[in-house]
Amino acid sequence: MKRNNAIIIGILILIAAVGLLFYAFNPGLQVFTVPVWKWILAAALLYWLIKKVVFGREIANKLSVFIPLALGFMLFEREIGTAIGRGPDFVNNWLIILAAVMLDIAVWAIFRTKHKKFFKSTTTKTSTVTNDCSGNAGGSSQMNFKLGNHVYYVDASTQTDVNLVNQLGELNIYYQNTDMGDSNDDLNLNLVNQMGETVVHIPHNWHADVSQDSAMGDISVRSEDEVTVRTLRIRIKNNMGDVKIVSD
Repeated sequence: MKRNNAIIIGILILIAAVGLLFYAFNPGLQVFTVPVWKWILAAALLYWLIKKVVFGREIANKLSVFIPLALGFMLFEREIGTAIGRGPDFVNNWLIILAAVMLDIAVWAIFRTKHKKFFKSTTTKTSTVTNDCSGNAGGSSQMNFKLGNHVYYVDASTQTDVNLVNQLGELNIYYQNTDMGDSNDDLNLNLVNQMGETVVHIPHNWHADVSQDSAMGDISVRSEDEVTVRTLRIRIKNNMGDVKIVSD
């Protein structure tokens, strides 16, 4: 959470610096005629907006941005109306708020996901099983996920190379048949996460060899136990999303 706050503060400082540069090259820019208290409230609204879009846990939370946008518009309504020649009070603010609330409710109704509990099976299986997709039983698998809530099961006894892409959704990855096959064979997981939330569940006694490339997102890796039964190489490319490596 501290890292997330630091990223948001960094973005706000970057925006402020760009604004100062614009003013430096264009002193006639009517920026400093706006009351200071409005800029303070605008910074708070922008902080709220970035936190929702970039670090929201669910896709519905990432997209429910209409209320802060409406509040920001109402905050600068006088300046906007004056700039476009419509007058300081050219919109019914109550209608703006009502529309924003309705839009956020619509987003939650469309993109809301129900969290499910998954239990490890007591029987062994020889192929990958998923609730909404199917993996290849060969050594290499590739799947793309978009929107919604997805679960993908990797068969550790057959799937040594797995390539997964998660876009704007929630994806949970589980490894099954972990006690079968040759434990000397390393496993590879190449993961691309774009504005989504991906959680990789692996056995506590596996070693996770993680390499990561993250832009405006967060990647967290669980602590390692001393006993290592098998190595899983995870290559992560994360763009404005969250990726977690946890113990199953």
